[in-house]
Amino acid sequence: MHVAEILQRQEFILKLARALMMFGAPSHRLEAQLQATAKVLDINVSVINLPNIMLLSFGDPSTHTSETKFLKQGPSLDLAKLRDAHMLYWRVTHDEIGVTEASAALDVLMLQKPVYRGWMTVLIGGLCSAFITPVSFNGSFIDALISFPLGCLLVWIQNRASKNELYSNVFEITVACVSSFLAAALASTHKFCYAAVASGSVVLILPGYIVLTGSLELASRGIISGAVRMGYSVIYSLFLGFGLAIGGEIYSQITGQQVYNADDYQCGATHDPNGPWYQQTASVWWAFLCVPMYSLVLSMRNQGPVFRKEMFFTILFACSGWVANHFASKKFVNRADISSACGSLIVGVLGNLYGRVYYGNAFVVMITGILFQLPSGLSNGGLLAFASQTQSGSTTSYATGFQTAEQLVQVAIGLTVGLFVASVLVHPFQSRRRGAGLFSL
Repeated sequence: MHVAEILQRQEFILKLARALMMFGAPSHRLEAQLQATAKVLDINVSVINLPNIMLLSFGDPSTHTSETKFLKQGPSLDLAKLRDAHMLYWRVTHDEIGVTEASAALDVLMLQKPVYRGWMTVLIGGLCSAFITPVSFNGSFIDALISFPLGCLLVWIQNRASKNELYSNVFEITVACVSSFLAAALASTHKFCYAAVASGSVVLILPGYIVLTGSLELASRGIISGAVRMGYSVIYSLFLGFGLAIGGEIYSQITGQQVYNADDYQCGATHDPNGPWYQQTASVWWAFLCVPMYSLVLSMRNQGPVFRKEMFFTILFACSGWVANHFASKKFVNRADISSACGSLIVGVLGNLYGRVYYGNAFVVMITGILFQLPSGLSNGGLLAFASQTQSGSTTSYATGFQTAEQLVQVAIGLTVGLFVASVLVHPFQSRRRGAGLFSL
């Protein structure tokens, strides 16, 4: 093989690796995928994947030398670009286009602007908070309404923080603090539920994607990356709980009053069953509206285009996963691991069947349904339990913090077991295509 051709193939592998890291591809499959791609291109490469870092060593058997490349790239989940990157990979490995053309297409893809940006992301953030509040946090209609501007505020601050490296380090704590303070002020009217509003307003900064990738890494024997991600997600969750506690404490110090029903996670004391319909806890029938709509706006939040066929399947699979999680949580009370395993099993089976039938990108249609499993797992007795214990100065607040971490790990274990069982059910036998299954969870 000519030297120039070898360099072009190596350049394509490097650009593919950077693109997949940039667009949020599942990290536990990156090493195997890049090595499978290199094998198709007849390139000798060894890959080491660490959080936000990848090392690629290209070997030359004829001269017994190697060249090591170092990639550093933070992930940002972008479903539209991830699908396009998958299509480029598939066309190269099936000899439909050459590596030079594919490398140029990857350059264009990495420089391309997001589908949704600016004020559209702010609006999408508000809708996410509004639709999740009734179905996952026992909110009423007016709780959902007031969560909308708080969700918009979160995304607006997030957009500003992304341009300020110094502030981005404390973004999560300050946003949780502001949301908790405003939720406490609203709860003092005895018309809004503090737990529902505070939880719904911060739902978009829950560590769902980090928990998912970390647990999958650990289950795939990626001990270093998995342990780092899971450890970070636990500490990150405690940061959020700390921010919520500070917000409630500031409100108490200013007004001289405790947060009204701060530990009423079911909102039973706030919502009057004999009061106006908009102040009652939302009926389960609201799920027929809220679950599909939350699936839609969460996919849009992750840059999923509305008018692609994947969006229909994404919403369908997410709704199926929520139904499984909902009824499992009724049967197995306070077992977040079992209910999340049931939900992720359904999503995993449907997603892998989709990938098998349509030869498409299973990850893109599954990720929304998987991320849907986390808010429910951290609501009742999760972050808010830690926040209310810390705020009240309870001597058991640190123990509650570790319980929050334990609950997060339980959800992660449930998600992982469900996804891997689903993968085995749909792909019971090893195959060449399965071995290089980039987007299969």
